[in-house]
Parts: sequence; C-alpha cells; structure tokens
Amino acid sequence: MINNTHQRNFLFAIAICLSISTIAQNFQRFNYLPVTDNARYLRYPWIGGVNNILFGKADVNHDGKKDLIGYDKTSEKYSIFLTLSNNSIDYSYSDSYTTYFPPISGWMILKDYNCDGIEDLFTYNGVGNLKVYTGFYVNDTLHYKLQQDGLYYKTSGGNFINVYCADAIKPAIADINKDGDLDIISFSVAFNRLIYYENQQKELNLSCDSLLFTKADNCWGNVRDTFSNSYAIRDTCSFKFNRPSNTNTVLHSGSAVEAIDADNNGALDVLIGSTSLSNITMLYNNGSTSYASVLEQDVDYPSYNTPFKTVSFGYPNFLDADNDDKTDLLVTTFDIGSANINNIWYYRNRRSDSIDLQLQQKNFLLDNMIDAGENSTPCFMDVDGDGLKDMLLGSGGYKDYISANVYKLKYYKNTGTPAQPQYNLQQDDFLNISALGVKDLSPSSGDIDNDGDTDVVVGINDGRLLHWENTAPSGNAPVLTYRGILKDSSGNDISIGSNATPSLADLNRDGKTDLIIGELRGNLNYFRGTTNGSAKFSYVTDSLGRVRITNPGNNNGYTHPCIADVNTDGKYDLILGTNLYGLKFYDNIEAHLNDTFISTGNIVDDYLSYRTTSTIADITNDGQPELLTGNICGGLIIFSKNPPANLNTGINYQNTEKLEMAIFPNPANQTIYLRLYDNSKNVKVEIFSTLGQNVFSRNYSSSAFISIPTHMLSDGIYIIKVSDGGREAIQKVVVKR
Repeated sequence: MINNTHQRNFLFAIAICLSISTIAQNFQRFNYLPVTDNARYLRYPWIGGVNNILFGKADVNHDGKKDLIGYDKTSEKYSIFLTLSNNSIDYSYSDSYTTYFPPISGWMILKDYNCDGIEDLFTYNGVGNLKVYTGFYVNDTLHYKLQQDGLYYKTSGGNFINVYCADAIKPAIADINKDGDLDIISFSVAFNRLIYYENQQKELNLSCDSLLFTKADNCWGNVRDTFSNSYAIRDTCSFKFNRPSNTNTVLHSGSAVEAIDADNNGALDVLIGSTSLSNITMLYNNGSTSYASVLEQDVDYPSYNTPFKTVSFGYPNFLDADNDDKTDLLVTTFDIGSANINNIWYYRNRRSDSIDLQLQQKNFLLDNMIDAGENSTPCFMDVDGDGLKDMLLGSGGYKDYISANVYKLKYYKNTGTPAQPQYNLQQDDFLNISALGVKDLSPSSGDIDNDGDTDVVVGINDGRLLHWENTAPSGNAPVLTYRGILKDSSGNDISIGSNATPSLADLNRDGKTDLIIGELRGNLNYFRGTTNGSAKFSYVTDSLGRVRITNPGNNNGYTHPCIADVNTDGKYDLILGTNLYGLKFYDNIEAHLNDTFISTGNIVDDYLSYRTTSTIADITNDGQPELLTGNICGGLIIFSKNPPANLNTGINYQNTEKLEMAIFPNPANQTIYLRLYDNSKNVKVEIFSTLGQNVFSRNYSSSAFISIPTHMLSDGIYIIKVSDGGREAIQKVVVKR
C-alpha cells in the first residue's frame, strides 16, 4: 500500500500529464523518419531543401570538430551539418543550433578575427559595408552577438570611409600580407577594380579584436574586370593609389571573391564568380605579400579538371569539405532563381601544400535530401491501397538552364508499418506528368467524384486543374486514369487565374466533395460539389472566408489551403500556406463559410521560409496528425504533435521490463522533473537528441524524485531513458523556453 505522500505525488504527476495532453500544443519538428532513394538511405531528407546556399565551417557543438554551416539566400535559413568523423563527407543534419546564428542578408564569411579560436561571422550590413558578429560558447553551443556594424579605412587626411561591399558583392577576407591579421579584397563601387584594404591591427599594435583598415591598393593585382569571362591583366592602373573623383560608374551588380594561395608561391591568388556568367576565374598572383601582380588567369577554373559551369553567378567557398585537413572547394549558385539542381559542385583537393582539385559531384548534400527543385507541394495519399499513407510531391520545376525545365510529380511509397512509417522514392515521374507540358504542380487527393474511392487533382501554373479518376473496382488498389482538365457543372474548364493549389473536402457537410483552391493573388476560391457519382462543381466565390493574403508592394500571396480536422474536435480547420507568412491556422472554418475566417495563430514555431505549403494525416496511427510542409527551396519538413520514437538512437525500445516514470512539466522550461515509482536506488538517466546523440548522462543514487536543469539543452524534442541495470523507462520530452 503506497503512503499518502507517495499517492499525493503520483496523483499530482498524473494530473500534470493529463492536463498537458489536453492542451493543444503546436506541432514539433522531427528529422529522423527514414527515407530511401533506390534502397539508399538519405542522411538528411527532411532539411527542407536548399537552392542558393553559401558555406562556412565552425565548431557549433564544441566537440573539437568543425561543422559545415550553410546559409540559403532563397529561404534566408541556416542549415547545420555536424561533422561525424575525419576523412568523410558524412554529416548529420541538426536544426537545433540555427536559432543561435544571427539574421543576415546577402552573404556570410566565417573567419576568426579576434584570435580566440572561434569563427566569427562577417556579412553585409545593408548600406555598402560589412558587419561582424563575434562567436562565443554557452554550454558548448556556438552563439553570435553583433560586435561591429561597419568596417572603415582611414584616409591620409584622417577621415574614415566605409570598406565597400554590397549584398551581391562578397569580398575576400584573408591574411593577404601574411602578418597575422585579416585583410579584405573587394571590388570598387564601379566593380571594375579590386581594392585591397589592409588591416592595421599589427602595424599599430592594436588589440587582437581590432578591425581598422587602410586602403593599401586601389588596383590590386593590376587587373581590370572586362565584364566577360576573362580579366584584363598587366593593367597600367594610372590611378592605382589615388582614386580620381567622378570617374567610376557602376557597371556590374555582383561578384564573389575568394582568396587562397592556390599555387603555393607565398602570395594569395583570388577566385572570382560574377553575376550573369557561368564560369569562375582564378587570378594567379605572381607577386609577393606586399605587392600583388596577376600575370596568369584560368578563365574556366579548374580547367585542368572539370571547369565549373552553371547558370549563374558561381559562388566559390574554399573549405575542408571532407575533414581531411586539406582545403577543398565548394561552388554554389548565388543568384536567386538560378539553377536548382546540380548546383553544389564539390571539388576534392588532392594535395596538402597547394590546390589540386578533382570534381567529386555536382549535387553535394543535395543527393541526401528530398528535393523537388523549388516550390515543393506535398500530398498524403494511399497510392497503392495497402492502408499506409504514401507521399506525392509536386514541383515548381527542376532547372539547370542547360536543358528544358522539368516539372514532375514524385511518389514516395510508405514501406514502413502503421506505427513506424518509412518512405522510399517509388517513381520519379508519377503519372508521367512531365509529358503533359504543364508547370508548377500542386497535388491533392480525395473522392472528387463521390464514388467512395480516392482520386487525384493537380493544380498548375495557369490556374487550371488536371484530373485523374480512380477507376479501380471497390476494395482494390487505386488505378488512376487521366481525365484531362477538370470541368465545372457547365462543362467549362475550372480556372482561377494563376498557380492553382487545390484542396478537397466536404466543406458544407452535404455528402459531396467540395473544391477549395488557393492562388497567386492570395485569396481562396470555393467550388461546391453538386452531384453524387461524378466530378461536378458549381462556383460559389473567389473570396472564401474573405481571406486575402498579399505581400507588401504586390498581390502575390500564393495561398495553399489544407482542409482537415487538425485539433480532432470534429470540425474542419484550415491550414493556409502563404508566400511570406508561413502557415496560418484557422479553427473551425465550417462555422464561418459565409463569414470571415479568423486566424487563431501558428501551429508550428519554426521559420518555414517562403511559398509554404502543407498536407496533414495521421501516418503513425496514434490518433495525432503529422504535418508535412513544402517551401520555395523544394524540400520537405515534417512535424508531429506526438513524434514517433527514433529507432536509430540505439535505445532498446523492446525491453519488456519497464520502470514506471512520470515527466513533468512537458513541455519543460527551466527544469525537467522525473518521478519514479519503483524501488530503484541507483539509476542512470540519459537524454538523447532526435538524432540519437547522447546529450546528458548521470547516475543518481536516490531516484524517487529527480530534477534536471535544461540550460544545457536547446529547444526541441528529446528522448529520456532511465535504467537501473535490468529495467528501463523511455519517454519523450519537449524543451521549450
């Protein structure tokens, strides 16, 4: 018989847990659901995609290994790839560290300028100048704080002028004169000369965190940009150290400069990619650390191997990609709207004393992601009739600008179990839709003709809908037969203008499927189903719920509706994807069909980027839905109110001897409390991230009541394992401050 104190604590813990379960919590992101492509497991399928990504390296988790940090210009999001081992490009994706990186614009450079061994972050400051964020650790997690907004050089007259750059003019930051501090090479305002700004930290005996410059060379290397593949070398540079007034005009709009001693002659060379050009050019410095003289150039670098070619604006990053202590090269596309496939070229360096590159792949990292090129739109559907929810993924286009753009529908089959889904790319061009010559595919599934089975409609860029009828006999796997453009009840093409994004639901509860369509202009179109046994719709309004989502300055809202009972109250809700505002949630919209839908907040806390889309279904068979989101970068991010267990953590979930444990509060803020109801005097408590990393481990001699501070944990989902040598307790906990 348990004593009164024990009983009181037990009832309190149960009450806490019950109250938590009844509160509507936002969906939580998880990244570990397995996905395969031709039986090859993808390392980071749920990253959300990347298109125009820039790279740097820094040790984000303070484990002694420098990790790969990406910043995508298109989505304005960071991606963190944790280094797992040396001599390998096997990374582990983590979204838990990105919140500690600063918001930036344009480009980023990670270099340690203040001599503390931690990479600092340089970026554009918005007004023709740079700013720098200092890196520091809090509980072994890399953080950044703004240190200096604006870098300046001092003229001979004592004036201070900004070190020039722009959002599309990325300078090189390196120790150009080999004196131990970081200097800068950037293009002039006219974008035709390279200017060398020399850091005066060593010359003036300043503290190590000083960034004060002098303009040491108005025409570094004696080169001039001809705004073509090659540069004019051996230029006279008559204004080399005294820039004439009113002679420079802006001729070019973008460039990325990277500095490295490629030929091991002691002087730094520069590698340059430029807007509108598909190549990168290496300028070889035959001078010295004190005087640059470019006498050779490789306009199709690296011409001795496989030259970089893509559209457009190659952005070079010299860094150690494979963690073998040799500097490799990654080249990505910098222009938004440029190629979105084969746009991360990885060149491995074969030497340690100089640069000798060999192309390894053109889809570095991309080959381990779910990727629809751009503007991904997902849809859950049981495609093969096995009772498991599969995935369809629509695309805004696969673009390399060498061949014609391709628009396909991908089919990922659920090869897992009802409780543990797993996805495999089954067909790369489902329904052979690429042969139809349509663009910007937005799939949706439902019983469009009210005959008791599941059909498919796909919205396209011209505002119309394609229709596939399920013609299989009742009880059989779907057979999807193409019926052409979806018509209304009068036989006219249903067309809403531009970028149709359909959702199917019996919105008015009359037993017939209705059609709700989002579009470019940010409104919602409503077509009411009119007939049982056929796909016939009657136009009702183009202002359903009086929804109108527009961007500042234009009307491009790109609404994408997902109609479902999200909070399991028996009423239809609306999850609305938008261009700028992520997912908006509208509760119980069927009570307001002739009124105004009122947004009741967000359903995810994560930043989802532009052109957000979504689909929802209970794919883990636990009574709680999972949420799948697409975005402008063409990838997918998955969320759940009750994420399934991560079977890749190494935890034994099949242990039949269990400890009884309560965790509260959940989500936890400052402290996690564990209550054990077994007579165990010595227990081991371990906390694992969703990636399977052990982030906490401690033995406790007194185990009835344990408190664990959360200061060492980032916000996110964790798995707590408690064991006494023979029995285990395993539960999930959410940390949310």
